[in-house]
Amino acid sequence: MPTNWKVLMVVITVSLVASVVIGSYRLVSTPVELFGANFEGLPKSEFPREQP
Repeated sequence: MPTNWKVLMVVITVSLVASVVIGSYRLVSTPVELFGANFEGLPKSEFPREQP
């Protein structure tokens, strides 16, 4: 039984490291700046008013 836990922990660790590497690569390779000099703010979100 302990061998199964060790294998499971290795699989989880490898998956976590792979997801961090993929996410970092995608973030670094994004051609457009998310918050650059022309950033004008996020669109304003209006919540609907309750009708009496």
